[in-house]
Amino acid sequence: MRRAALPRRLPFSRGLARGLAGKPEAATSVADLFQTMQYTSAPESVDVANAWLDSHQRQFGFFVDNAWLKPEGRATATSTRPSNGAVLAETLQAEAGDVDGAVAAARRAQAQWGALSPHARSRHLYSLARHLQKHSRLLATVESLDNGKTIRETRDADVPLAVRHFYSHAGWAQVRSLP
Repeated sequence: MRRAALPRRLPFSRGLARGLAGKPEAATSVADLFQTMQYTSAPESVDVANAWLDSHQRQFGFFVDNAWLKPEGRATATSTRPSNGAVLAETLQAEAGDVDGAVAAARRAQAQWGALSPHARSRHLYSLARHLQKHSRLLATVESLDNGKTIRETRDADVPLAVRHFYSHAGWAQVRSLP
């Protein structure tokens, strides 16, 4: 069976061609699109990520025992955008006592977590997965700003993979509760 030849020009609408190339006469074929390599705006906005970082004063401490802690006198690490060197945030660096406190809090929480039924644990893990999904665009944008990966990689691979891990663990916890 013989395949039909592809048309030289694809049936792009004028609106699509305008949106992709910015000019009505440009980008009316796939070859034109590859030559111009112009894109429309992405739904992931740096403004939203910057507003979120600003809401935290671009300073992060430790999340321990369900509370943000910012002990005095700790060294900080600066997180910068690899693309331009702009400061994203400052994070506190833990000392041995901070780590010991976090470990003690985790051990206290383990008793309650261990007492939950597998089904109850799965509900918590499903909730975490849904919250990651709900905020996936923000997480992908912040991750892209922080490590320099393309938004496509963080949005389409990194964040969905984290979500899938939580869904997977939630599913396994739920399976454990079956007879």
